[in-house]
Amino acid sequence: MSPQGRVENGTIMVVTATKQGGWLTILVVYGIGLGAMSLVGILSPLAVRVTADLHAPAAAIGLTIALFSLPAAVMAMVGGGIVDRVGPRRTLVLAAPVLALADAVVFLARDVWLLDVGVLLAGVGYVGVLNGGAAMLMGSLDGAIRTKGMALWSTYAPVGFSVGLLVAAPFTTAADWRVAPALHGAFMLLCCAGTLILPQVPPRKAEGVPVRGQVTRLFAALRRRDVLLLAVSAAMPSMISYGTSLVAATYLARVHGVSLAASASIVAVAKIAAVLLGGTVTGTLLARDFPPRTLFTIMVGVGMAAQFLLFFPGSPLTLAVVGLMGWLFTFGALSGVCMAAMPLVAGQALGGGTVAGTVNQFVSLASFLTPTIYFASSAWGGYVAIALAGLALALVALPGVVSARRLAPVVSA
Repeated sequence: MSPQGRVENGTIMVVTATKQGGWLTILVVYGIGLGAMSLVGILSPLAVRVTADLHAPAAAIGLTIALFSLPAAVMAMVGGGIVDRVGPRRTLVLAAPVLALADAVVFLARDVWLLDVGVLLAGVGYVGVLNGGAAMLMGSLDGAIRTKGMALWSTYAPVGFSVGLLVAAPFTTAADWRVAPALHGAFMLLCCAGTLILPQVPPRKAEGVPVRGQVTRLFAALRRRDVLLLAVSAAMPSMISYGTSLVAATYLARVHGVSLAASASIVAVAKIAAVLLGGTVTGTLLARDFPPRTLFTIMVGVGMAAQFLLFFPGSPLTLAVVGLMGWLFTFGALSGVCMAAMPLVAGQALGGGTVAGTVNQFVSLASFLTPTIYFASSAWGGYVAIALAGLALALVALPGVVSARRLAPVVSA
């Protein structure tokens, strides 16, 4: 390995050439990603049991889960720069133990405030995984294996949430709910051991540019109207999908009379299958020059209908599950269009990382607000109204550049 230099926007970037990862690297990084998102999936179907055990009002779990997204909502734009400075391996080596420690705090919590501390700590670890995971795959892999690794990485969030639902399912009744975070903690300890075999990806440092200039470039996207519009278009479907995932298992169990364990399992399996299918179909259509704005518009309509079928009490369970899968398919498609539009919005003036960081900042802020919004309502009409308003806003905000047919195909998260 030898240092190499290149110039980006007048800045000398010092990079050490290193491509030494393989499928083992992908599996370790993906496992950490699954673990980072699983805790929220675990707490969602256990909300009633947890709050009752801690003698807290049922609505308190909304704030608790929202705290998971708070660190990302604050640090999403600058997190990538931190990873570049310390290196992705060191970031993941630090993040995995933080997530394991968060599980220990949740396990030991006897008051809701300590539960809040544990979930907030998990959110801090998630920021490291959010930025460090992708940086590790991009920095240690090359060629076709990097393409496959990044495609797999794009699915870690929905799959991780679903894994959490499956882990929590057996503990929604008589068993001690604390066993679920204990199992999650054991998995994170295994991930801690896995980080030791990750390859070294040297930090990337900018030379010759003052700190003030670097900060100015970091926030340059906030002055671009099309970037902000794309961020809104991406954040709304993400917020609705997150909120739907939080309440769907409990809602289906309550309205259709199935056990919470069965309901959580249904939601988990549907989410894994439909999100992956939606992203894959979207990439195929865009690669064949299907007009992206037309696709987005069609999917907004499908999403509205799917949300109604899912939450309308008169829908039989089978039709409600069809609505759930229809919505998750829609989310994969909407996210796919937004992700594919990022290079067009970035153009020559902005780097792809800057645009992605700005979009991720909006998504993180929306995710932070989502639990409070969704747990504040238990009526089906409220859930549907949120979805209709959010999808309409996403369609209106979609920037004009998305009318272009040539978008890079993606596999959406």
